[in-house]
Amino acid sequence: MGIYRLAICEDDDSIRKELCSLCHEILIDKEIEHEIQDFSSAIDLEKKLIAESHPFDLLLLDIQMEGMTGMELARTLRKRGDRVSVIFVSGCEDYLVEGYEVQPVHFLLKPIRSDALENALRVDWELNHKPKSILLRVGSKNVSILLNQICYIESYNHDIIVHLEKNEEKTFSFSLSRLENQLPSDQFCRCHNSYLVNLAYVEEITRSSLTLRGGSKIPIGRTYYKTLQQAFIQYMNK
Repeated sequence: MGIYRLAICEDDDSIRKELCSLCHEILIDKEIEHEIQDFSSAIDLEKKLIAESHPFDLLLLDIQMEGMTGMELARTLRKRGDRVSVIFVSGCEDYLVEGYEVQPVHFLLKPIRSDALENALRVDWELNHKPKSILLRVGSKNVSILLNQICYIESYNHDIIVHLEKNEEKTFSFSLSRLENQLPSDQFCRCHNSYLVNLAYVEEITRSSLTLRGGSKIPIGRTYYKTLQQAFIQYMNK
């Protein structure tokens, strides 16, 4: 979570290397942690997408390639419900209208301009992947916390303890219910009267407890089990 994962699929070696280099430079400049993997054919990329669950956040696809085209791969992904972000790359404007049936983020014409690529990456990052935060007021101060850094939240006496990555904790003086109402319900779920969990960190659910990445165990209240299980399944399938 937090690493922006790109796949670049282009059968021309020089253009593929150029795209990888430009993407890396742009994302380094914007201080976005990222990983880039390149593919010389849509068939190889499809094999990766089938073998692993959601390995990439963004696909840069050349529309015209030997064998399976980038357009054909995008159509296949959409038919099976995969909503991964797509940016098309092509040397021909004729594919522009046809390409939008699979709802790409952007359509780039060759030769690729750095400013156009930067804009396309910015749009996708900000709309679909930029970490979102919650603003909590403590006395006269506002404290911003990134949602993807919250592992779980615990109610203790009249306070709440927000458990973050790297075993960090932040304590606030208000109710768990109040905070729950401010968090996205498709990512955070109540599992107990005293606990609220970030579903992105859940590794295992049993009848009485759940295990988070890192090994923390949290109790599950009997009345919350069914709702938690359904929420976790929906989160994993989205």
